[in-house]
Amino acid sequence: MVALLRTIVAALLIAGMASGVLHAQGRQLDSPHTWLVQSQASYVLVDSDETGWLNGGFGKLRYDETEPSVTFDRLFIEYRGALTPTLLAHVVVDYMDDGSSDFDIQEGYLEWRPVPRSSNRHRFKLGAFYPRLSLENIAPGWDTPFSISSSAINTWIAEEVKMLGAEWSLQRRLGSAGSPHEAGLFAAAFYANDPTGTLMSWKGWGLHDRQTRWNEQVPLPPLPQLQPGTRFSQSQAPWAEPFLEIDHAPGYFLGAEWRYAQRISIQAAAYDNQTDPLLVAERQWGWKTDFKHVAMQISLPWNLGLMAQWLTGRTIMGPVIGTGTRIVDNDFEAAYVMLTRMQNGHRITLRYDDFSVEDNDAFRMDDNNESGDALTLAYVYDHSDNLQIAVEWLQVDSDRPAREYIGLPSSSTETIVRAQLRWKLLDHSD
Repeated sequence: MVALLRTIVAALLIAGMASGVLHAQGRQLDSPHTWLVQSQASYVLVDSDETGWLNGGFGKLRYDETEPSVTFDRLFIEYRGALTPTLLAHVVVDYMDDGSSDFDIQEGYLEWRPVPRSSNRHRFKLGAFYPRLSLENIAPGWDTPFSISSSAINTWIAEEVKMLGAEWSLQRRLGSAGSPHEAGLFAAAFYANDPTGTLMSWKGWGLHDRQTRWNEQVPLPPLPQLQPGTRFSQSQAPWAEPFLEIDHAPGYFLGAEWRYAQRISIQAAAYDNQTDPLLVAERQWGWKTDFKHVAMQISLPWNLGLMAQWLTGRTIMGPVIGTGTRIVDNDFEAAYVMLTRMQNGHRITLRYDDFSVEDNDAFRMDDNNESGDALTLAYVYDHSDNLQIAVEWLQVDSDRPAREYIGLPSSSTETIVRAQLRWKLLDHSD
C-alpha cells in the first residue's frame, strides 16, 4: 500500500513539474504552480516527570525533559498546482528529527473541480489526505496558524487518522444570488486506516504538533501485555503503524456544513473505518473505530474569532472473551474552545481542552481509563513574508491509572514553553 502511495506521489510531482514547464511556455493555465519549502525549529523548556510518548512513555507532549533545548521540529515541501484548468494536485512530504525515517509522505492527492453547470459546485478528490474536519489546521502542511501545538482532537487526527481513498464534496449557495448562506455535503470511502484506535487506547490523548507519516512506526507505552515473552506480544508489536490495510474493506467518512457570510461556520461529520477487529497483519491488530464530531467557528467584533469542536467515539479490538467483552473496548471523547485575536500581524490565542477515555472491557492489566484537561496560551507574529515567530505555554493535567503499572503515580502535570521560528526557505509560484 505504501509503495503504491509513493508511486502516486512521484507521478503527481512529475506531472506537476511537466505541467509547470508547459505553463511557463504557454501561459495558458489560470492557476499557478506553487512550491513551498518551510523549516521549523524551537527552543524548548519542559517541566514534567513523564517520559515522552515518542520515547515510549505516557507523556502527552511531543518533548520531555531528556530532549535538547533546541529542536529541529520539521522541514516540509508542499506543491500545489493545476495540471489542467480543472485538475489540481497537492503533495506534502516532510522530514522530522524525531521521525522513524527520512523524508516521507504526509499527503498526496488529485482534485477535480469540474466547471459548474448549475448552482451546485462539485469536487472530487483521489489519493492520500486528512478528513475534512479540522477548522484549526488550515495552514500549509496541515499546520495550525493559531498556536504551535494543536488541540487534543486534531493532535489525535494527526497521529492516526488519515485516508487513502476518494472524496466527493458539494457546495451550494442557498437562496438567490448574493445570499450569505452556503451549504455543503461531503463523503469519502477510504482504505489504510485499520489500526486506528491503537494509540487512542494504549497511549491516550496528547497535545503537540507532530504528524505521523504514511510509512511510520510510533512507539507504544511499556504496558504489561506488550512486554516480550507475553502471549499477546506475539501478535502485537510494541509500536503502532496506523496506516495499514488489514481487512481489505473500505471505511467511510461523511458530513455536512453550513456557512454564513464567512462569519459563521458549523460542521457535523461521522467516521467509521469498518475494520474487522479479529484480524491481525504485520503484528498490528485491526481496530473497529468510529466517531462523530461537531465544530463551530464564529467571527466576532474587534478581530476576535471563536472556535469550538467536540468529538466522541468508540474503538474495539480482539475477540469476545470470557467476561463478555472484547479484549479492548473504549469510549473516547474530547472538546476544546478557542478564542483568538489577529491585529497587524500579531495573533494571540487562548485554548482550553478537555479529554477522556472510558474503558468498558474487563481485560486484566489493561486499564485504559483516562481523564484530563489542558490550557494553551500562544502568541504568533508575522515578522515578514518569510519568517514567523511563535511562542506557546501549554499545561496538561491528566490522570491515567496505567501509569501505575510502571511505578508512576496515575496523575501527572506536564508544562512546556516553546519559542518557534518558521522560515519559508522557498515560496515560488510560476
